[in-house]
Amino acid sequence: MNSRLLTLLLVEDSPEDRDVFRTYLEEMGEYSYHFLEEDSADAALATCKREQVDCILLDYDLPELSGLDFLRRLLDEEGLLRPPVVMVTGRGNERIAVEALKGGASDYLVKSEVTPESLYRAVRNAVEKEDIRKRLTEQRALTGIAEARLQAALEVLERGDALLVLDKDFRILLVNSSQERLSGLRREDTLMRTLWDVWPEASRPESRFWFEYHRTMRERVTTHFEEYFAPLDMWTDVSVYPTREGGIAIFFRDVSDRKRAEERVRAEERRRAEFEQQLIGIVSHDLRNPITAISLGVSLLLRRDDLDERILKTLVRVHSSAERTIRMVRDLLDFTQARLGGGIVVNRELTDLHPLLRLVVDEVHMSFPDREVRVEIGGDGQGAWDTDRMAQVITNLVTNALKYSPAGTPVTVRARGDSDAVYLEVHNDGDPIPPQVQEHLFEPMWRGDAQVDRTSRSIGLGLFIVDHLIRAHGGTVSVRSVASEGTTFGVRLPRRALSVSVRRA
Repeated sequence: MNSRLLTLLLVEDSPEDRDVFRTYLEEMGEYSYHFLEEDSADAALATCKREQVDCILLDYDLPELSGLDFLRRLLDEEGLLRPPVVMVTGRGNERIAVEALKGGASDYLVKSEVTPESLYRAVRNAVEKEDIRKRLTEQRALTGIAEARLQAALEVLERGDALLVLDKDFRILLVNSSQERLSGLRREDTLMRTLWDVWPEASRPESRFWFEYHRTMRERVTTHFEEYFAPLDMWTDVSVYPTREGGIAIFFRDVSDRKRAEERVRAEERRRAEFEQQLIGIVSHDLRNPITAISLGVSLLLRRDDLDERILKTLVRVHSSAERTIRMVRDLLDFTQARLGGGIVVNRELTDLHPLLRLVVDEVHMSFPDREVRVEIGGDGQGAWDTDRMAQVITNLVTNALKYSPAGTPVTVRARGDSDAVYLEVHNDGDPIPPQVQEHLFEPMWRGDAQVDRTSRSIGLGLFIVDHLIRAHGGTVSVRSVASEGTTFGVRLPRRALSVSVRRA
């Protein structure tokens, strides 16, 4: 009996690894192979357009893009045949495995663990699943089987789903062998009993299983969900279909391994983020006292009248650097409070924003003596706000406007009040902020322009903190940036004191 000929595309930039894979597969006798070999993703995609490929053996670490990006292009590009894919990587990374299987790969292997048997098994399973999918697709075209029923059959054949068929009274009419294996219950012990009798835990109205099964039975709609099933200590992927006879068909499979892998990835990301934020908080807190002492000491020295010009310039430079460092430390402490604490605390008092605005703008202008800053004020500027925090907001917005606009162009600061709120606008004529950057402006550690003078660089927390402070006052902050109008940051501050708590972002 002649063995089946498979056309196998090896996408691997290492000739040695391609030789190993060929040798392993040729050792197994069920198939004969026609090997196609490419060492880049673009060449492999071109091969898929012109060749009838039965299976792709794909290296995750390709020179120009990852195996996951190759999978996405394989699915998205027009005119491509889409053979099954077995991904191979040199790293046993659970995140990559989860993403590869979600992205459409049939299987996932680690190079250091590949054997002739495991490689042959992965290729065989991928090819057999594709054969089943093609046969069922052809059957649908020929016989016109209803889409939902065919899709259910396809899922069972491809993934080995467990199957329960119930009548309109939730009695079990049919059980497949996968259901027996998964549940540990024999078929004869479940047939013609109600689902609630066999699985009492699913019979409670608050159960997701009870709700979805009744909804499909009542509304005759298809349902899909994932839920933990405590009696089997198992995460299940469940699909429910109405049957022609008035009952429902339930397909489910065990996805506990994937769920546990995803949770480990999320837990590691949470641990990493919390460690970084705690480290920032500790470092910034420990830096505040010595930097403040330096600033105060230099301020005292600057009061002396016997300083020569060279020493005076040095002290002014040290004082300016210390003040900038204090602002950075304050931003770090605010960031830590916003992320790890209960939110940035504001202490409201009756404040007139208009004189505060003029004072803060004058202070910022001293650091940019060659620039023009226009202040336009109208209406009533009084409200219940935290004076120090509002000064911090104005400082950040005006400093940003000066840093991110061309020399020789003015920055305009406007404040106007109506019956309910005060509105603050800071405008400059710099280059427009791209829309994709605007989406991230109020995120921490994000800067919109890498070309700003490095002597005045910040740590990228200013707008993040502005957003949190304005929200803590019950207000909103926005940005509008187009080439014809320049860039305007707008703030709306309600006058009345609102009880607002801004939690971690």
